[in-house]
Amino acid sequence: MTPQPILRVEHLKAHFRSSYFGVYREVPAVDDISFDVAPNEIFGLAGESSSGKTTLMKTIAGLIAPPLELIGGKAQFSFMPPETNLFGADPAQLAKIRWSKLSYIMQGSMNVLNPLRQIRFIFRDFAAVHIGGSRSDFETKTVNHLSRLRLDPSVLDAYPHELSGGMRQRVTIALATICRPDFIIADEPTTALDVIVQKEVLGMIRSIQREIGSSVLFVTHDMGVHAALTDKLGIMYAGCLVEAGPTADIFNAPQHPYTRHLIHSLPRIGDTVQRTGLTGTPPNLANPPSGCRFHPRCPLASDICRTERPKMRQIATEHRVACHAVAGDQA
Repeated sequence: MTPQPILRVEHLKAHFRSSYFGVYREVPAVDDISFDVAPNEIFGLAGESSSGKTTLMKTIAGLIAPPLELIGGKAQFSFMPPETNLFGADPAQLAKIRWSKLSYIMQGSMNVLNPLRQIRFIFRDFAAVHIGGSRSDFETKTVNHLSRLRLDPSVLDAYPHELSGGMRQRVTIALATICRPDFIIADEPTTALDVIVQKEVLGMIRSIQREIGSSVLFVTHDMGVHAALTDKLGIMYAGCLVEAGPTADIFNAPQHPYTRHLIHSLPRIGDTVQRTGLTGTPPNLANPPSGCRFHPRCPLASDICRTERPKMRQIATEHRVACHAVAGDQA
């Protein structure tokens, strides 16, 4: 029996809308995206910069502010009342859910850590109201939690700028997990780290996730990170989801031409074959191409690709792809 997903995203649409000096612009940054995240699962999202990954995360988390607007669809968490989205919840309900049920590891630790407050007080600001108990009990729990991430208690007396980049990132992971939330959104948490520290941080995310049993929505453009960390993977291109399925299936048998290029770009030990990059550039979403948005760069593009947008179709168990060639609409 398939467990009920902890997150179900259905036909989600979010556009940037602006009107200045008589010029109206609308950018479909998240355009009709659907996927599920199961309990105790790490679901990855990959794609080039400006493919819409971060905007999708903000929409799911309810962090919508002008010029970004929700156009349609829903993102339903199992810990929310039925038919309730985070972007429709009142502030009091959001305050109870954030950090206790849903937490966010942002891109860049300094987007979270207040440079004017010691780490001790940052933990109090984020988590004390959810954990409760006396101040000494809370501090003991904080110290014990930091030890899981190999951080010394002296970190609590430091200001963010006194810590290295790797230590700050571990502090943000500790902040996101100390309340043992059901769901964690991680938006490129290792982008600014060197390879050695990155490996250490990824191992800690996986270890903590297994310990507390959370589900994780993990966003990065690094396909090597997805291969090492995620259970399932979604590929985004120009605001659309073009392929999704178990990570092992996607790496072993990528179906969408864009996915194949992403995976084949990974370096391999002993492989001396010269790789060719994709021609062209990602489209301007203020004026996206008709039909499949990837068709101007696709080696398999045909007439139907230029006129009709492909639908997501299941090609194997839990493996879906949006491509006319793969779906069999053309020879």
